[in-house]
Amino acid sequence: MFKFSTGVIIAATIAAAIGPSFAQQPSTAPAAPAASDTGQSPAPAGAHTYIINLKNGDTVTSPFKVQFGLTSNMGVAPAGVDKENVGHHHLLIDTTLTAEEMTQPLISDAQHIHFGKGQTETTVTLPPGKHTLQLVLANWTHIPFNPPVQSEVITITVKAAAEPVAAAEIKTAPKEPTKQVTKEAPKEASKDAPKEVSKEVKATHRRHHHHRRHHHHREQYLHT
Repeated sequence: MFKFSTGVIIAATIAAAIGPSFAQQPSTAPAAPAASDTGQSPAPAGAHTYIINLKNGDTVTSPFKVQFGLTSNMGVAPAGVDKENVGHHHLLIDTTLTAEEMTQPLISDAQHIHFGKGQTETTVTLPPGKHTLQLVLANWTHIPFNPPVQSEVITITVKAAAEPVAAAEIKTAPKEPTKQVTKEAPKEASKDAPKEVSKEVKATHRRHHHHRRHHHHREQYLHT
């Protein structure tokens, strides 16, 4: 009887020691943090942006237009509009986003251009050379979506614009001088010519008249 009681006491002691350790273990594993914990908004599968009027390898003259495209399962709205599957565009120039930057509000500078009014196109001015462009859609707090809603990175070549002076010269090419026809003034001799002729005629007339008078007097003398 004594041995049986001792065995019961030992078993009870062991059970008391083991029981709390089993009770402390959770029945299920903790849930993974939701996407909203990082400030990102969820995006529907397959959503992406794209540049409508440019493709990889294009050559453009600065300034040039960039038009933003977005798949039909998402929409565009100004920054601050908290609505499901809606965001606004950002244009990245000569840069990309790191994994950490994808979970933070995008900075605003010459390489990260915000379109917080819901714009869907812009005009860009870049120096001559090769440049990269990428569109990224962000939520109402400027944080990119999860999964990212973005375009592929494209490389374009910007060529130098024509010199304004050269263009002006082409437009204002000198015209050929108009040929002026100058009429020669009448010579003075032509004015005096009638007078000279008139004098000669008068002198001839006098000689003829004098000859007739001389002939007449001679006839009178012979008849006498």
